Amino acid sequence: MDNGLQVVMSPVQLAAVLSDKSVTGGETLSNRLLGGLELLMGSLELAGATALCMAPEPTTLTKAACVVIGTHSMDSINAAANRVLSGTDTRSATYRAAESLARQFGADDKTAWKIGLTVDIAVPLGFALAVGAARVAAVRMGRIQLTLHESATGAKPGGHTIEKHIGKSRDELLQRLELRPDLSGSSTFTNIDTAERAITNAIRANTSQIKMWGHYPQRPLAFDHHASSPIGSYIKKGSTEMVSTSKFRVVLEYKAYNGQPYYILTAYPTW
Repeated sequence: MDNGLQVVMSPVQLAAVLSDKSVTGGETLSNRLLGGLELLMGSLELAGATALCMAPEPTTLTKAACVVIGTHSMDSINAAANRVLSGTDTRSATYRAAESLARQFGADDKTAWKIGLTVDIAVPLGFALAVGAARVAAVRMGRIQLTLHESATGAKPGGHTIEKHIGKSRDELLQRLELRPDLSGSSTFTNIDTAERAITNAIRANTSQIKMWGHYPQRPLAFDHHASSPIGSYIKKGSTEMVSTSKFRVVLEYKAYNGQPYYILTAYPTW
């Protein structure tokens, strides 16, 4: 490949990895170099675990993955550091535990080595796949988390529902009308929880329309929805009175954003 990290191993290093043997004598330097590489990979794994801890996620799976992958990364870093310092082959505690258990069940040395290595790799990989599956499941179930749709810069890609249409005061709505004389009114959802629940229901109710739009998404898709209870308020142009409403509009933009095929460009209460 042209870009990305390329790992180059000497015949000595390759033999050590494939045979699971310690490299001794004149091969100690190669063992230390391999330990340095493992130290780097463990650090990257730890960085990934940190990202999982900070990621906004409607499920708790990312937090569980953060703990498990973080623990595994520290295990890998410890084993790699020992390898660098000692110049001998050092395996992680995860690997050793899996290998020992395999031997107790009657596996031979070669099979036990394969099982240990497989488990050592599967711990971070399995949780990474599970977290991905949880995100897909969240999308399929229609759970909406507006922070995943919101623009980080205020410009596209990404929406502006939170920035412009959630938790606004009467004065803020009036100021928006003053700054935007082209608007016929200004509105706000009561809070983000109310907005997310309402938008989730609206998207579920318009699933068929969204699927059809997905085949020919030349323009944004807008649809209106009527909730069973008030979800926010509005002030119409020429008035200063805030009026409660259960009606709102959702506008979708068909462009990949934050791992989603489309994002919520905006959503706002209507009258």
